[in-house]
Amino acid sequence: MRALLRDNRAAWSFGVLALVWLAAVLFAQGFDSIASVRYLIQTASFLGIVAVGQTLVVMMSGIDLSVSAVVALSAVVCARVASDSDGATGIMVALAVSVLVGLVNAAGLIWLHLPPMVMTLATGTVIAGALLIYTNGSPSSARIPLLDALANDDVLGVPLATVLWLAIAAAAVWLLHLSRLGRYAFALGNSEPASRASGVPVPVTTFVMYTACALLAGVAGLVLLGFTGTSSLTMGNPYQLLSIAAVVLGGTSILGGRGHVLGTVAGALLLTLLTALLVAWNLDEGPRQVALGLLIIALLLAYARERRTT
Repeated sequence: MRALLRDNRAAWSFGVLALVWLAAVLFAQGFDSIASVRYLIQTASFLGIVAVGQTLVVMMSGIDLSVSAVVALSAVVCARVASDSDGATGIMVALAVSVLVGLVNAAGLIWLHLPPMVMTLATGTVIAGALLIYTNGSPSSARIPLLDALANDDVLGVPLATVLWLAIAAAAVWLLHLSRLGRYAFALGNSEPASRASGVPVPVTTFVMYTACALLAGVAGLVLLGFTGTSSLTMGNPYQLLSIAAVVLGGTSILGGRGHVLGTVAGALLLTLLTALLVAWNLDEGPRQVALGLLIIALLLAYARERRTT
């Protein structure tokens, strides 16, 4: 909590979220209803789970461009295995495969010394190609009671998917801001050479953070499978860009070393609300993507400038 208070950019993200929500209530219809709020936080949960994982690697000056492929991989594998076996087996296999992707990413960074962007993009491309071969481009349907309940049921009016997201965010807050491993991640984000010289266990930190990121992308894929009942090769595509955008909008420096998980929660909510608002204003997909891309570029330039001057 002290880290959040010291870094007011996360608080700023919640302030912007409140202003955008007020604008939505005033200038669009339906945003002031309880049903609308419930649906928004439910759909924000899918992005939010991926974004929390992305925060773990961005904080250590990394990035994971394979998350979109892992979302699809998890859903496809779960649906296919569940159709031949049972839902529990499908879930476990999907999560195991997601963890394997994270281990591969970390191995490439540690032992091959590849840049995170190159390694994770290559991994995501291989996964996308393998899924195309495996499925022949055909979607798979699956109704797994546990995933259906997790994606669509609620507790005291709060969607279970949101409860899961907040629980994951709380665990990530502890990992990054209250544990020794989190301090290592922050140190790597500030200066990897200095961290190595100080005895920071770079391989262990890298393996844990990238594996956790891939695992959370896999969890998001499972929740999405429960929400839609169908897995497809493209279901994870929006989350590659949006997960990074949520991290940046939440006040975490894209160069690592500063930020807060709670800011990412605000960023995911803000992006989901902005998208819903633009849809309500009948803007097409193209203009929405252009506006989002320009916003990300502007924020990246602002944070890069801030990092150079501090």
